[in-house]
Amino acid sequence: MSENPTRPTILIVDDEVDLLSGLQRSIALEMDCRLLVAENGTQAMERLRNDSVDLVLADIRMPGMDGMELLQAVRELDPTITVLIMTAYGTIERAVAAIKQGAYDFIKKPLDEGRLLHLLHKGLERNRLVRENARLMKRLDGSAHFQHLVGQSPAMRQVRNLVKMLAQSDVTVLIQGETGTGKDLAAQAIHGLSSRARRPMVTVNCPALPENILESELFGYRKGAFTDAREDKTGLFQQAHGSTIFLDEIGDLGLPVQTKLLRILQDKRVQPLGAVDSQHVDVRIIAATNQDLQKKQQQGLFRNDLFYRLHVAALAMPALRDIREDIALLAEHFLRRCAYEQNAAPKTLTAEVMAYLMEHPWLGNARELENNIRGWYATTPGPVITMDQVRGAVSGCGAIAAQPDFKRPYKDLKAAAIEAFTCDYIHRLLALTRGNITLSARISGIKRQSLQKIINRHGIRVKQFRQAGE
Repeated sequence: MSENPTRPTILIVDDEVDLLSGLQRSIALEMDCRLLVAENGTQAMERLRNDSVDLVLADIRMPGMDGMELLQAVRELDPTITVLIMTAYGTIERAVAAIKQGAYDFIKKPLDEGRLLHLLHKGLERNRLVRENARLMKRLDGSAHFQHLVGQSPAMRQVRNLVKMLAQSDVTVLIQGETGTGKDLAAQAIHGLSSRARRPMVTVNCPALPENILESELFGYRKGAFTDAREDKTGLFQQAHGSTIFLDEIGDLGLPVQTKLLRILQDKRVQPLGAVDSQHVDVRIIAATNQDLQKKQQQGLFRNDLFYRLHVAALAMPALRDIREDIALLAEHFLRRCAYEQNAAPKTLTAEVMAYLMEHPWLGNARELENNIRGWYATTPGPVITMDQVRGAVSGCGAIAAQPDFKRPYKDLKAAAIEAFTCDYIHRLLALTRGNITLSARISGIKRQSLQKIINRHGIRVKQFRQAGE
């Protein structure tokens, strides 16, 4: 009977020959996998160089190359390999140190067979997801344009399929989804795979500019059209001639601008402010919104005819809470991105941190996840991000004590807790909106002026959040 090439491979490393034999027998009875063994670290590395291995289960205390040295060598050879450490009583501190150096988890001797099998299954699943995602990215046509649309869930596979189909046509596309779901990434991918990719896509952040300025930016103007119009200005639609214009958060457009946009969709012509004649533009429009445009239609805040002109083809970006199976892949992706941008060694997350990521609500979706990982990466001195970095990520905000200081009055403790919460909330809000004060005020329900006062009171530098989003 031939070997099944799809079965995962586990390499067991221990200098106790009887334990190796026992583990081989017990694991083989419970798991459908290929098992390799090595009696020391040097022998294990020879196996790894000559064989494809998914998971290494290694004792931490061995003669010659011990488990810590083997861990480092494995990470240098292939960081996607999952490493589990076995440790006897008295070496727990070294096992914890191993996790900080990149081990997935550890298990104490004598081994609890149930816990061991659980860890082996979880470790292999982590390995499978990381490698499968990498293989998928290589197989995709135009993979560079899909590199940020990460995920193996059915919903994300559907997104990528739709992106490929929409790129082959020139229809207007409306991308819908909550803030932080990657609507801009989908727009970039559609443009990048289209015949218009030879020219850069023009992006317009609709809520970022007051309506009167946005109108002149979109359509341009002629000299003398208004007081400060000292020379002609080419509008963004004209700049996007032969390319794509991406109207981000189009639900924030006022009715007058909506009317002018409708004319462009109908006639493919733009009339700059102060101009007598209109000009033809060859522009593909991709719009995105996190709002319910049909509800805005009922409220009289969004034109029905414009909605139907935009809604020729629709693409829905899933919320992160609906694709939790993709969280681990996204986390790995953001960590690799941080390492590349900072020209630094890659870092990993402990199993405890990964479990936290899987349970967190992620109201800000993938963008919130990315911003958190960027912060943890920047504040972690070693190669492994632990729950200590996660708990203390928001600097300067203080913390709500688990045990109250009864030497202080209740009123003071309450005020301190509220201040800590407020500071933490504003940090997370600005990270979500990339420092956009107007959008932050709308999401939080805090008046813009009041929000600015809170930011100033806590000495928060808004600029750092804008830079993080660039």
